[in-house]
Amino acid sequence: MIQRKQTLFLLQLVLFSLAMLFIPIQIIYNKLDTHYLCLVPLVNFTSTAGHFAATVLNFLGLIISVTTIFLFKKRQLQIKLCYILIVIWLILMAMIAFCPLVTKTTEIIEIKTTYFGYLCCGFAILGAYLASVFIKKDIELIKSADRIR
Repeated sequence: MIQRKQTLFLLQLVLFSLAMLFIPIQIIYNKLDTHYLCLVPLVNFTSTAGHFAATVLNFLGLIISVTTIFLFKKRQLQIKLCYILIVIWLILMAMIAFCPLVTKTTEIIEIKTTYFGYLCCGFAILGAYLASVFIKKDIELIKSADRIR
C-alpha cells in the first residue's frame, strides 16, 4: 500500500487538509490589532455560513482522502474518489476566494486574503490528479499482466 506512488499523493492530500485548519487564510485588521483567520472555528468574530461550509468541505476532503488510501483493491472506485477530491478542493478554493468567512462589523477595518490557502488548494488539486493518473497506470499494468497469462 505505501509503496504505491498514488498513496504518497493521497497522504499529501491528508497533510494539506490538516494544514488548512491552521494556516491563515485571511488577515483581519481590527482597530486594535491583527487577527489571522484559519478554518478552525472562531472565538473573537462571528463566522458566516461560508466559513462553516469551508470547514465541512475540508473535513470531507480529509475523510475521503484517508478512505481512498485504504481502498487499494478497488481501483475504479479510487479514481472516482480522486475526481471527487478534485471537485471538493476546487470548491474550497472558490469559497476561500469569493465567500466572506466572517461578518464585517464596525470594529473590522479591513479583511485581506493570504495566498497560503490558494497554494494548499492548488497543490492538493495537483496531488489528487496525479494520484488518479498513477491509479490508471496500475490498472493498465494489471490488464497487461492478465493478457500475458
